[in-house]
Amino acid sequence: MKFEARGDAEYLIRRPYASSTRKSYGRRTPETEETLRAFLAGQARVHDQIAGLRQQLADRAPILRARGLGRVPVLAARVLRKLDDIGWLGTNLVVVGTNALYAYEAAAALRIESAMLATGDVDVLYDARRRLRVSGDVDERGLIGALRSVDRSFSRPSNKTYTAANRDGYMVDLLEPQDHDRIMRYGSARLSDDPDDLIATSTDSSRWLLNVPKFETIAIDERGLPVRIVTLDPRAYALQKLWIARNDPTRDPAKRGRDEDQAHLVAQIATRHLGLPFTDTALSALPESFRDLVGQLIVDGKEGVDW
Repeated sequence: MKFEARGDAEYLIRRPYASSTRKSYGRRTPETEETLRAFLAGQARVHDQIAGLRQQLADRAPILRARGLGRVPVLAARVLRKLDDIGWLGTNLVVVGTNALYAYEAAAALRIESAMLATGDVDVLYDARRRLRVSGDVDERGLIGALRSVDRSFSRPSNKTYTAANRDGYMVDLLEPQDHDRIMRYGSARLSDDPDDLIATSTDSSRWLLNVPKFETIAIDERGLPVRIVTLDPRAYALQKLWIARNDPTRDPAKRGRDEDQAHLVAQIATRHLGLPFTDTALSALPESFRDLVGQLIVDGKEGVDW
């Protein structure tokens, strides 16, 4: 909030965070000057509170690390925090792939074996049905701009326009459901008009995933700091993984075994620890080919979990 010159007068203008809209409170008067003073005082109090909370998190992080609770890789956590800060996580973008397992294990208060969690990328599913919420520092650069604000070495390989990779080979993939007629879409398969921005690749197995319930929780990264993860309902995740393992002809055969293992593991976490039955009508948005796999999921075993 500040005074801005408009012709021969000054007006008190406020631009909300992460918004391009502006609101005028009128010409400069003793009343609008008091409005600005009150706003700045409140802003200072909030900044002090945030600083205090950040210090508390920093103080407690070593304790969480010592207890072995830090699980999410640091770079993945930094990427997710950035997407959360700019308002895209849980609205336009949802975490899919292996990193979703960190959300499920955190919510269930258990530890998944490291072999199940090994990955060198973050997969995010783009919901283009929702109007993109923009933030001033990245709105012109899109997803690649957000990633470069985390690590400047992120770039888009010329042969994989849906992928950004940093100097160490860590990747972020932008996916979208297969949608030939683009019904209900507001924009293109990218988050900005920047020519270097990522262009989402379509995946058949994710076609229905935007309509299933979302799953949100707070996990802890390897430094002991919290990170919010918004991903798929674990039951939808399990069914999708099993479908991929058994029906997706484009899937790398070397990955099918782990896909199936992850499917069974997440199914048992959902039913045994999160109280989420597969009979829930919330899963009706999934195709019959997915729902027919419910009887083939292992929901009673302990494979893949360090209890």
